[in-house]
Amino acid sequence: MILRAILVLGLVTGGAGCGADRPQNGNGNGNQNTNAPVPGPSAEGWLSDFGGGVARCGAPETELSDLPHVTVDNVTIYVGYEQVSGENQDPLVARYDDGQLVWCRHHEQQGPDGRAVGITWDGSEMAYVVYTIVGGGSGLEGQGGWLPSYAPGAISGGGPRVSYVGRVRATDGELLSGTFIIAVKSDHTVNTHSPAGAVTVLTDGSIEFLGESAHKPIDADGASAMDCTDYPFDSRYRFTPDLSRLVCADCTNCVSQRPCE
Repeated sequence: MILRAILVLGLVTGGAGCGADRPQNGNGNGNQNTNAPVPGPSAEGWLSDFGGGVARCGAPETELSDLPHVTVDNVTIYVGYEQVSGENQDPLVARYDDGQLVWCRHHEQQGPDGRAVGITWDGSEMAYVVYTIVGGGSGLEGQGGWLPSYAPGAISGGGPRVSYVGRVRATDGELLSGTFIIAVKSDHTVNTHSPAGAVTVLTDGSIEFLGESAHKPIDADGASAMDCTDYPFDSRYRFTPDLSRLVCADCTNCVSQRPCE
């Protein structure tokens, strides 16, 4: 069931705690998280919705009513995906004003299956969209974010589904920047990393993304996996508002190079 949009007003929650000390490792940090991350304090006025659903660009707004969406005054932004062929989906992001379509965008239209699954917006110029994408070589690559590609550096690609966070201009739907969030297998290939919800815009302006990894999540250097012991791998990543830099990252049962306080 799709989670309906909620307005979080001054929610005050602490960050995920750290577990008992463990010996220093190659990452230079001696603390290992043992608790699942929880969202930090949300900035006032931001609304979020998360889920999934299929629609088509140009459809009447009534056909999009079951998609994740956020409404501010008379403006609604929807996210979902369009089934463009029997085996391929493209992410869909659309804006309607007073029931009239203003724009609809597919931020990737290549071979990998892509879906838009989360939206966070406060009515301002920028909205944040969470996507999933299966494989590299899509239009989400090279958008200037912290992790600009599906398989960065010496990490090899493949077909696992990973997460992506994008910053979208609300006036015309253009994807201005975005970052991948992946997991890394022991053989240095990409593994599944799934979003746990829409992003949270924190009171300090940073963007917090929570996810779940099928294997060790990518570390703060963007080139290697975190030092982890065992499942589950519930991860947290915080970015600057333009998504170009990582503020901090941590995960349950893992040691991060740059843990969140």
